[in-house]
Amino acid sequence: MRVLKIDHVHIEVRDRDAAADWYQRTLGLVHDQELASWADDRNGPLILSAGDGNRALSLFQRDCRALSRDATIAFRVSGEQFIAFMNELPNLRLTHRSGKVLSREDVVDHALSWSLYFLDPDENRLEVTSYDYAQIAETVGYQ
Repeated sequence: MRVLKIDHVHIEVRDRDAAADWYQRTLGLVHDQELASWADDRNGPLILSAGDGNRALSLFQRDCRALSRDATIAFRVSGEQFIAFMNELPNLRLTHRSGKVLSREDVVDHALSWSLYFLDPDENRLEVTSYDYAQIAETVGYQ
């Protein structure tokens, strides 16, 4: 067997519709219309797709418990999208993993990529990352 790519990731949320709205506002993920009927079952998934039409997340409504491990979902974006996201942070009021409000000062330089780490409203761990290193370095004042 040879895996072609990751199809989607399951995450637990307290309210699928509220979570779907948050993911659309924050990351531009939208309801996958082809699989929308699965969400008719309260225990079924509400599937969200990325801008390229590929499925990204399956939202399952559950009682969310505290996470016991570091399971992070990383979303890759272009340098331009990363910079736009970084500039939008004051309006998004996202929560950093430490519990404080995420800001430009939280951008992590991995020497080959840049990342921002934050939580969704149900405390699922998320990352926005870009490999357009030079473009972002110029914006954050590293070059």
